[in-house]
Amino acid sequence: MNFNNIIEELASGNADKLGQTAGRRDMLRGIGAKLAMAVVPFTAASLFTNRSYGQSKETIVNILNYLLKLEHIYRKLYAEAMKVEDLLPAEFKAQFEKIVANTQSHIDALKQLVTELGGAPIDISDDKIDLTGGRGFGGGPFANALANTEDFLILMQVLTDGGERIYKGQTFQVLSDKITLGTLMKIHSVKARQAVFARFLRKNLMKEDIKPWITGTNPDTTNTAAQRAYAGEGNTTQLGIDIVGINGYQLNAEAATQAFDEPLSMVEGNNILDRFLKLT
Repeated sequence: MNFNNIIEELASGNADKLGQTAGRRDMLRGIGAKLAMAVVPFTAASLFTNRSYGQSKETIVNILNYLLKLEHIYRKLYAEAMKVEDLLPAEFKAQFEKIVANTQSHIDALKQLVTELGGAPIDISDDKIDLTGGRGFGGGPFANALANTEDFLILMQVLTDGGERIYKGQTFQVLSDKITLGTLMKIHSVKARQAVFARFLRKNLMKEDIKPWITGTNPDTTNTAAQRAYAGEGNTTQLGIDIVGINGYQLNAEAATQAFDEPLSMVEGNNILDRFLKLT
């Protein structure tokens, strides 16, 4: 299967299975199984039945608004990138259009959840988002992201790798709310697929020596500003079990870290996101 066919498989998958895989290696197993970057196919209003809460609605609203902050950064990144001539590879225009649609779908779903819970969805205007990573002052470490494809793909990778971990971190915080949990898991699955897409593009277009998944705490870029998105990824213990050499298998530490994406706490996530926002 050539690379163009792989991307088509990533882009045209069965959306009904978006929430059913737990890690990127599962998502990549049998690449011909039509792994999806499709828009999450649900209407949030149809899901609000038999709802119970282990946490306050206010706590859940805060989590959803935190995730909306991430989605607003995504929205501006892709909207601006689509405007720049020759920045995005022309042969993958359709895939990026789907990512734009994904992002708007996620924003709409999260806003509807917040509203249904009695909260006020946050809205971040474009002038408050600094895609250079300069905290609103411009000239940050990703200043060339909208100037050349290589730097754009690095920023896309950092935000999708980090964003997938951000969503994973919050699924553990809403376990008692089935509706919010289901929504976040579906979006998380799409983010993981987009992260794979970014890495495939870097590998095949930029000829980077890079895997579809994270290895240890390696950001796969020399841009040191990326490191926060990969902190903690060197963990080799899951549910108190050391994965290295588990059950006598020759599984080394590198492979153990590749098998799982580690969740990020809200504090850790904000340390990544706030670099891209003008907070004052």
